[in-house]
Amino acid sequence: MVQIYTWAYQDWKTISKEKLATVVGLPNGITADDYKVITGEAYVAPTTQVTTTSATN
Repeated sequence: MVQIYTWAYQDWKTISKEKLATVVGLPNGITADDYKVITGEAYVAPTTQVTTTSATN
């Protein structure tokens, strides 16, 4: 599977870094190390922001 993503990103230019990042960690996807090999950049997992609210009386 890694080879297909490598071709798609490097040779065919049919997948972007953003789209490639969405398959990191999926069962049929790639690992963070694979992402780095394919793109040359370290994978940074998306962060989720927790919003807290407080009630005022």
